[in-house]
Amino acid sequence: MKKEIIKETGISAVRSIFGAVPFAGGVLNEIFFDFRSRVKQNRINAFAEMLADFFVEHAEIDTESLKTEEFSDIFESVVRRVMLTKSKEKHVRYRDILIQHVFEPHKSVENAETYLDLIATLDEMAIRILAVHGQFSIDYARLELELMKTEGNARKEQNNIEKLKQSYPIKEDKLKIYEQAKSKFDSEAEVIRQEITDRQAFRKAEYFEISDSEFLYYKQTLYSKGLLIDKGFGTFGGSTPFLRMWVTDFGQQFLNFITDQG
Repeated sequence: MKKEIIKETGISAVRSIFGAVPFAGGVLNEIFFDFRSRVKQNRINAFAEMLADFFVEHAEIDTESLKTEEFSDIFESVVRRVMLTKSKEKHVRYRDILIQHVFEPHKSVENAETYLDLIATLDEMAIRILAVHGQFSIDYARLELELMKTEGNARKEQNNIEKLKQSYPIKEDKLKIYEQAKSKFDSEAEVIRQEITDRQAFRKAEYFEISDSEFLYYKQTLYSKGLLIDKGFGTFGGSTPFLRMWVTDFGQQFLNFITDQG
């Protein structure tokens, strides 16, 4: 209560100071107080309309899911940040986060404040770059397993070939079967390796239609926030820093929060 009295006294004092300024005083008061309040209210109104449109289109939503402590916490956190940004893209992202929590009312909001702060500080290109890195990590994990399995099969067939060649007489028909099988697995492995290479086109600025300097800036920004890590620099053949970036566990958790994956 005492803080509120001090705050109101301070506001009155500032209004009085602006009011004493000839000609411009009224305008300064309007900009400093009235206009800013209208701007914030307009942002909340626009955001509320987006949410309302969603609920109109999804009349089946159980409203009990909106009464949970988790949803109340995330809703309050989101609205605070909606007031502070004019970006419609961020408003849409904030809306989508709330929608996730409508469908998953007991979804954990651990680290939510940290993730929401990241949304506020990162522009959409940075988030897109992070998301592409995150998707590659998921794809790479799958392709790596496929490659290991295929290369293992190729080695198995190679062992069969070598054993058969040590026998006498050599069964040519069986040898041919082993050789064809190995060739098949070798070809499949090469296709997977090429797919891994092709999927790394995002490591160049042209992929995002931005300059090299902009791309480097975004990667450094994501690195500084613990969302990307440089796995190439300092390794054999990796002399260029910030070239082979990978999403961190924290970065993937952030992506899971702002999208519906995981």
